[in-house]
Amino acid sequence: MNEDKNLWIAAAIVFFVLGLEYLFARSKGKKIFRFENTISNLLMGVFDRIAGIFMVPLIFMYYQFLYDYVRIFSIPNTIAWFLFAVLLSDFIWYFYHKSGHRINLFWGAHIIHHQSEDYNYTVALNLTPFQVFVRVVFWSLMPIIGFTPEIVLGTHLVIGLYQFLLHTTLIPKLGIVEYLFVTPSHHRVHHGSNEEYLDKNYGGVLIIWDRIFGTFAEEKDEVVYGITKDINSRDFLTSVFHYYKNLGFQMKQLPAIKDKMLLLVSGPDWVPSTGELELMPLYIDKGSYEYTDFSALKKTYILFNTIGLFAVLILFAYFLSHLSVVDMFGVATFIMLTLIITGRLLENNKSAVLELVRFGLVLFWIYNFMVLGY
Repeated sequence: MNEDKNLWIAAAIVFFVLGLEYLFARSKGKKIFRFENTISNLLMGVFDRIAGIFMVPLIFMYYQFLYDYVRIFSIPNTIAWFLFAVLLSDFIWYFYHKSGHRINLFWGAHIIHHQSEDYNYTVALNLTPFQVFVRVVFWSLMPIIGFTPEIVLGTHLVIGLYQFLLHTTLIPKLGIVEYLFVTPSHHRVHHGSNEEYLDKNYGGVLIIWDRIFGTFAEEKDEVVYGITKDINSRDFLTSVFHYYKNLGFQMKQLPAIKDKMLLLVSGPDWVPSTGELELMPLYIDKGSYEYTDFSALKKTYILFNTIGLFAVLILFAYFLSHLSVVDMFGVATFIMLTLIITGRLLENNKSAVLELVRFGLVLFWIYNFMVLGY
């Protein structure tokens, strides 16, 4: 497994843009960063990236297998063909993205990206690696057609970077650009929980797909961000698994196996013939979540954990090829423990046992490096 020595550059750019957004928003008196939402978004970003370090090589191998043994044509790696690949990838993105909203099984992985009641660049990081399993199915088409794995993954980077830049309230409408490209205004609509904005503007780079397939909506009324029912928690594990837990909760309310299966492949608004299904008590009315006023000490500790996570993640990616399997497992365990601990801190839940385990892991590393010499 190769190291990623450019992750620190990407992280530096991301945090530079985030810092600019935060300072500009403050100078304009716009409160678009709330502590729990911001930290929750950042924690999910670390989770997605640490999983990506392990998953991207496997995805590359899968695409390589399709390219070597299933491809129909051999498409050259030229600039012109790469631009066409981006166009095709963006077309695929529309249907992949729409499926993530209209199929419960997929929405369970994508809903995390829509949970924040604030809208800023940290929301762009609020992703889950579970979406990758869906993504590779849709993009299998490209290596089968004849695009190399490098080209396919390259289009992911282009669309991913473009999507990152859309997650802000500070960029206004962009005039004529709005007719062809997805803009921050279009994507704000996509993240709205307003009834008129639901299931709109799925496009990645081009908005023309939404205009063609009838899912376009212009930003008119003020956008209410988040999902239609808020989650009464900002805990990391709850954020990751709540929707699947709720699907299980709803499946128990359905007597017929056919309806249980139909629930998984239907949209979040599906109502069975037996009547509307109940949600778990975890879901509360929009706007009723009570944000915590943390002490300066606790807020500092939460920030220390979050910043430390990114530092460990970058160092892990940089030195990956020099680590043993045991070392990699140890670092991944440390990161997951810290994600869970920090999430529990956001909810004022006890985490003493996990803290002890994490402290023991750190002592073990110190002993290895300073006493055993490796």
